[in-house]
Amino acid sequence: MKKVTTFSCIGLGGRSCVYLNALKENYSDSFKLVAIAEPDAEKRQRFAKQFNVPSENVFCTDLEFLQRERMSDVAIVGTQDRLHYREVTELIKKGYSIVLEKPIATEPEEVEEIYRLSKQYDSFIAVCHVLRHTKFFNTLKQIVDSGKLGKVVSIAHNENVGYYHFAHSYVRGSWRNSKESAPVIVAKSCHDMDILLYLLGNARPLKISSFGSLSHFTGKNFCPETMSPRCVDCSLKDTCAYSAVRIYGGRKIKSVVFAQDSIQQINAQLETSPYGRCVYCCDNDVCDHQATAILFENGVTATFNLSAFTAKVNRSIKIMCEFGEIRGIEKPYIIEYTDFRTDQTVQIPLDIQEGGHGGGDAGFVKDLMESLQNGKPFSSDLEESVMSHRMAFAAEQSRLTGKVVDIK
Repeated sequence: MKKVTTFSCIGLGGRSCVYLNALKENYSDSFKLVAIAEPDAEKRQRFAKQFNVPSENVFCTDLEFLQRERMSDVAIVGTQDRLHYREVTELIKKGYSIVLEKPIATEPEEVEEIYRLSKQYDSFIAVCHVLRHTKFFNTLKQIVDSGKLGKVVSIAHNENVGYYHFAHSYVRGSWRNSKESAPVIVAKSCHDMDILLYLLGNARPLKISSFGSLSHFTGKNFCPETMSPRCVDCSLKDTCAYSAVRIYGGRKIKSVVFAQDSIQQINAQLETSPYGRCVYCCDNDVCDHQATAILFENGVTATFNLSAFTAKVNRSIKIMCEFGEIRGIEKPYIIEYTDFRTDQTVQIPLDIQEGGHGGGDAGFVKDLMESLQNGKPFSSDLEESVMSHRMAFAAEQSRLTGKVVDIK
């Protein structure tokens, strides 16, 4: 008989749903959800029924859940970023293993305290850096680690956020304001800092500099003569690039924050939803573009560019080695490398079904269960995840101060 690992889940947002559904689909005989905490009544009822959670273990808030003694082997933390610190610190003390959606926390001091407590209590914390679990980045790392092109000299990495995705999440949505969430390079791009560490064998960063700003999604671009504070009332609703009517009506975003069963239903909800606001009339303050340069201890340099102003939502990367260059892009997934000594270019076939994060979500869950049930070392320990956050916070410090920052 297989060992059953019990789970609790705090926050039933989109990311938690991904992990719970993957666990149910692939580990139905060794996974059991025994408790949930979620303020949305409809979600609570739906998940309690779907996973057969006892009514006495269904909570309205994280605080109600945290008042109870340990209820499961593992706790999934999928709440809004600002809540992570209070939840994780209590979960550590109660002895839970923890699945933690990134970012770890929204302040550098909170990240360091979570790390300190994890050491004190010998906690298992798996931060959801799912890109490490994708075939795309695994293949890039295999080429780098083979040494066939010599040592890495520099990396140019791009996160193409996508104009409509940025408008949804970082102008209208939950990650729009650094006071409510975190700077975008922390909330979004700690993933990318982690990938740089992963590809370089966790080489430690030494210095970082960064430049960027909120340049477009501001009130200066609102024209009251032709625009409206709500897209449904705007004369440009059918032509504006960032029109909520076009973005949601055209199904560019499959929203998890309101139903999209019909155009009429979408438009009705956009009359009152925060997601129906003009992008030039929101309370957003996070950068819409940011460029960062990093020096690593082994002399490798890397640049990371984040931009809202891209047609596709993907990542692209160029890894420049002593005797060759590796190029990769997501969606479609293509990796190729050129050997300078032969001038031959080799394309690596990648059969990647889209799935969550190019298969990274399922890969993360598989690695998690191997660790929890069979004692296999998890692919990225908390120390590595913490370093990615240190890099992101240092980049934001550099952007705000205009100085090169030493990463301790």
